[in-house]
Amino acid sequence: MRVDLHLHTTASDGQLAPSALVRLAQAQRLDVIAITDHDTTAGLAEAEQAAGGLPVIILGIELSAEDARLDVHVLGYFFDAQDEAFQAVLARFRDDRERRGQKIVVKLAELGLPVAWERVLALANGGAVGRPHVARALVEAGYVESVKEAFDRFLYTGGPAYVPRERLTPEGAIDLIHGAGGAAVLAHPGLLPDYAVMVVRLVSAGLDGVEVAHPKNSETVRANLRALAGHYGLVMTGGSDYHGPESDAAIGSVTPPPGCTEALRERAAKYQNTR
Repeated sequence: MRVDLHLHTTASDGQLAPSALVRLAQAQRLDVIAITDHDTTAGLAEAEQAAGGLPVIILGIELSAEDARLDVHVLGYFFDAQDEAFQAVLARFRDDRERRGQKIVVKLAELGLPVAWERVLALANGGAVGRPHVARALVEAGYVESVKEAFDRFLYTGGPAYVPRERLTPEGAIDLIHGAGGAAVLAHPGLLPDYAVMVVRLVSAGLDGVEVAHPKNSETVRANLRALAGHYGLVMTGGSDYHGPESDAAIGSVTPPPGCTEALRERAAKYQNTR
């Protein structure tokens, strides 16, 4: 069975519409995928309609949390997308993302790098506005050669055009996912400077899994995560973190261990039964 549990669409900062992403997954003969857009489930309905049952689509999300100005992302799986409290928080985040994007554009203009807010919105294509959309506008305007350069020079956390936004704590993200009946997984731990400490800390908050297989996790990191998962009884997950043609890994090229999806489903059932 071919599985990819970390995919993004134009509902957040991906480059493919949900239906286009599904067609690509079908072309790659994937059996199960999870759409894990940032702070939104807006792409799910279009994806499910396009899939027609194959690949099987697991409801997912990637929540953006923060700890001491450090980005800590938490993936959620098998939650109830209709949970009113859950969606109310997501709506608040989407509104805050748009306000933040406008402030970033103002900062860029002050730095002598004007980009049109209307163009940023067009690049977001109706999805939640994020820094990647501003970065693409900077590329189009000729100020930088790549999205990576835009982040490295201007948009990184604490950078000259950075604007903070409302964030959950990692523990708050786990609680939000659990409250909606889902399983919570620490995303791409290899991007954290001390991922082992974060894993241990979040275990006490009810963390259900760790993303072992990810393009940004070295083999050493993967080995360490497997040991941590075994010690603390965490589900080991994985995915390509595919955003589009410029991604570090192709869709379906990074896969979770066998039995991962069923293990996540069982974890989520525990929270669903207490709602």
